[in-house]
Amino acid sequence: MSGIGGLIGYGGNTITAATVCESMLTSLKKRGQDEHGTFISQDVCLLHTHTNTTNTGRGPLRGVLGQKVYVLTFDGELYNKDELIRELRTLGYRLQENTDAAVVLYGYMAWGENCLDRFLGMYAFALWDSERLFIARDRLGLKPFFYSVGSHGFVFASDIKTLLCHPHIQPYINQEGVAELLLLGPGRTPGVTVFRDIKELKPGHWATYSKTKGLTICQYWQLRARPHKESFEETVIQIRNLLKDAVARQSVTPKNVGLGTFLSGGLDSSIMAALSNCKKTFSVDYFGNDKHFIPSELLPDDDNEYINIMAKALSAHHQRIVLGSDELADALGMAMEARGLPGMGDVDSALLLFCQQVKQTVPIALTGEGADEIFGGYPWYQQEERLWAQTFPWSQSIEYRCRFIAPHILGRFDPDAYIRTRYEKTIALADTLYDDEPTEKRIRQMFILNIFWFLQNLATRNETMSTAAGLVVRSPFLDHRLVEYLYNVPWAYKNHQDREKGLLRESMKGLLPSTVLTRKKSPFPKTHNPAYMNRVTDMIKVDLQDSTSPILEIVPKKAIEALLTEKAEQPWYGQLMTVPQTIAYFLQINLWMKEYSVKFA
Repeated sequence: MSGIGGLIGYGGNTITAATVCESMLTSLKKRGQDEHGTFISQDVCLLHTHTNTTNTGRGPLRGVLGQKVYVLTFDGELYNKDELIRELRTLGYRLQENTDAAVVLYGYMAWGENCLDRFLGMYAFALWDSERLFIARDRLGLKPFFYSVGSHGFVFASDIKTLLCHPHIQPYINQEGVAELLLLGPGRTPGVTVFRDIKELKPGHWATYSKTKGLTICQYWQLRARPHKESFEETVIQIRNLLKDAVARQSVTPKNVGLGTFLSGGLDSSIMAALSNCKKTFSVDYFGNDKHFIPSELLPDDDNEYINIMAKALSAHHQRIVLGSDELADALGMAMEARGLPGMGDVDSALLLFCQQVKQTVPIALTGEGADEIFGGYPWYQQEERLWAQTFPWSQSIEYRCRFIAPHILGRFDPDAYIRTRYEKTIALADTLYDDEPTEKRIRQMFILNIFWFLQNLATRNETMSTAAGLVVRSPFLDHRLVEYLYNVPWAYKNHQDREKGLLRESMKGLLPSTVLTRKKSPFPKTHNPAYMNRVTDMIKVDLQDSTSPILEIVPKKAIEALLTEKAEQPWYGQLMTVPQTIAYFLQINLWMKEYSVKFA
């Protein structure tokens, strides 16, 4: 894993540039502590930090072609590196090293921006070609890329806080930032970061920046509707083959580097463990859940029974990592710092603590992230009312969220219009066929909503928490070839036998024990111990008693006090965030505003 950053167009003031670059580099080291490098020339500074877990390449990496010098700073992994190296060699290129970064550098030399069409993996990078900066982000946004552009030139980094090292980039939020936090959060509008002057390069986009032409952004990947001609049986075989190839590619590790898999006992992680034949598996649990867990429609059963079945079937050495209530609460600040923004509360901090424990055994792990988005596993795919609701299905109650926005801010914008505009712009991106039936068209729209909204939040959580723990986490379900294929698979196939992820279950027959194969979906496990609710309640009460708490500038004190006595399990964001997690979210907002000196302007 790596951290990237840099600045372009600082007016030739090398003393100022060197100072800013040094500060940014220090900030980036949390994303890569083993090695770091800097490239500085007139008006250009590129930064790179790296952890020696995978052989992705040091940086900034330089190459020469004709009269041009190319310099690259790269974060990510390519899963078709070997094929691309062979192709580049047939074109006459002699790579300095057999690393992912070298493939990107020489791939750009050979094919220009069209190199992105050849890359299979997760990545974010910036490449200086002596005249302009070329930047790009992977198709599904699995690696971060933030930037700010203005009179200070162009500044970019893997991490938001790194950008704030620049003296001309201030931590200001306006009413749009508050709307992102409180109407949509912890999700975000694609390309938006909450901060007024900081943006995010959208997934599947590249851009160029030069002092003369400024910033130009281009989309290089989008999902296209195509007729699905395979029979159900042929589709089952194709799904199995695509998944096997994705897992095989992402199971490759450097020599003497171990691989593990997350194993919740659910369908998705069990498939990862079985296809990779990994013998080191890991699950997360919580002290007190054995006494306080109560089955519900969304949480039908306990994971441990199914984990034991899978571990036995795989002859795996399984490690069950148990977290305490105080641990979860104490890690909320670390999780916020890792994400750079308020996140999913203890859903984030649990993953961070879990990854820290996994990292003690293996440096690389596979996860089942992404299966629900592409196979239709969420409740809103199955529940008619939520499927056809003309809004984001995981966050339907605008009225409830508006309670938490201070009146002097709420009066500056129309909450309904804010959400409706973003929702409608997103579903307009859903490419359809002229003969799509209404349900098929709606499923395509839901696919787009989930890929570019819900998944982005979970992918950010996955990347930032694992990176903060020093663990490389890979998501084979998010191989873009599989995503493209499933966009065009009919809903009747995906919903085989009227089961969520029915197609996936059918394609994995014979691979998993039947009890695991047919298990109803259960989300990421969270604590049910009342001790956690009591702890976060006590913590937020301390914040509320402090008149200088910055959250009180944007959230009414009475609204949070009412939340503490909430009787019903009002969801804040999907099925994962109910009252305890919502309290944790507000705790993170206050911590974030303090730590980043956030000001409303």
